[in-house]
Amino acid sequence: MRHLLCSAVVLAMLAPAGLARAADAATVFGGLFTDTCLAAFNDPGKVEAFMEARGLAALPDGIARNFLRGNSGKAWAIVLGEANYAVAQTDEGLCSVFARQAQAEAVTAEFERLLKHIPAPVQVAELESGGPNRNGTRTRSWGVNAPGSPNGVMFVLTTSTDPEASLQAMASMARVATREFKLLSAPDTP
Repeated sequence: MRHLLCSAVVLAMLAPAGLARAADAATVFGGLFTDTCLAAFNDPGKVEAFMEARGLAALPDGIARNFLRGNSGKAWAIVLGEANYAVAQTDEGLCSVFARQAQAEAVTAEFERLLKHIPAPVQVAELESGGPNRNGTRTRSWGVNAPGSPNGVMFVLTTSTDPEASLQAMASMARVATREFKLLSAPDTP
């Protein structure tokens, strides 16, 4: 929880040149997740390329550590309209998007919409989540894989309805071994 609080403080303090886009906040959150984490599924370098194309520098290591939860990798702060976001990608391939403020129901609906558009024969199954589920905070997890594949992707969405919460939404994805749901290394970049 300390990492989330530190992350929220950092988001509130950082204001790089914003990427103005008129859309509702849940769609922006889903779009940012799609444009970074999902787009980088087979090529983790695409997250950094996305940021560089928009003139966004990675956060200094000390600040990025808050979003990386102590893992090695990079993080970026993004302002879209008047909303503060961050994107973090660990060297192991875990990619996450954070929102300082979000409407939990709308973000959840947008995230579910994204998952429903995953084409067959890939299967999506909601998993039992061990994340925080108390005091207005809810964590949901989904496993996604092709039938018979030993590897897949795990999606996690944590939202909060507490207006005082330090962060109100976090979505992440990582390659996993589908039987154990253990994090796998990111694919080599060309």
